[in-house]
This record gives sequence, C-alpha cells and structure tokens, in this order.
Amino acid sequence: MARFQIDLRAGAFRSVLGFALSHWRRQPWRLSLIMGTFLLSTLADVLTPLYSGRLVDAVASSAAADDVAWNAAMAAFSMLVALALTGVVLRNLAFMAIVELTLKMMADIAADAFHRVQRFSTDWHANSFAGSTVRKITRGMWALDLLNDTILIALLPSLVML
Repeated sequence: MARFQIDLRAGAFRSVLGFALSHWRRQPWRLSLIMGTFLLSTLADVLTPLYSGRLVDAVASSAAADDVAWNAAMAAFSMLVALALTGVVLRNLAFMAIVELTLKMMADIAADAFHRVQRFSTDWHANSFAGSTVRKITRGMWALDLLNDTILIALLPSLVML
C-alpha cells in the first residue's frame, strides 16, 4: 500500500499570511482594538459559568430566605447581567472595527491590483478577458475578508483560552 504524503503547502500559507500581516501593520491601532475587544469579550464568556454557579449555590442554599443568601444571589445575578452586556458591547465594537479594517484593506488591495494590471502591456490587455481579471481580484478580496474573520474572530480567542 502506498503512503500518501501530506502537502501542507507551507510556502503558500507563509506568503498569504505575510501579505495579510503586511496590511495589518498599516492599521496597528485598529488591529489592537479588535484583538483586545474580542479577548475581553471572550473573558466575559469564560467568567459566566463561574457566576452562574454562584447564583445556583445561593439559590439552592437551605436558607433561601436569609439576607446573606439573597444578597449573594443578587450579586451573582447582577454580575451575570454585567458580563452579558459587556460581552455584547465589546463584541459589537470589535465587529465594527473589523469591518473598517477589512474595508480599508480591500480598498488598498483593489487599488494596488488595478494599478498593477494597468501597467501590463497592451498585448496582455488584448488577449485577456477583463471580466475574469476583475473577478480574480474580487475573489482575492473576499478571501482576505474570510481570512481576517477566521484569524481574528475564531482562532485568536480560542488560542488564547487554550
């Protein structure tokens, strides 16, 4: 039985991530805002079970009419509400920032790509279908949008929590 080699195409990943990082470096404050808000939002999500457990403990205690248990339950419930609101606000702020980051990147990439295409020879333009060139550039911008979302929204908080 023949063994198959796994081709991870490290060079392709390296060049794509290098390209994305070069564009991220142009907007360091926005990238820091996105990373910070998603990490803080994830922290709020991680702390939610802790305060849920405290709420359950306070409600399940035998002295439910006791002021101490009531205060503990209300404190835990208040903290759960605060964590939920904080998580929602931070997540929405991060989404607004990532939209701005991606739009700026897409505008820069489109301008650069069309600038390069315009420098090609007249023969190239005569022999190439313009619609396919525009489509390739558009697909590249969509892929970059998906890459930004995957790395910054999905992978970064997961890696930090590991």
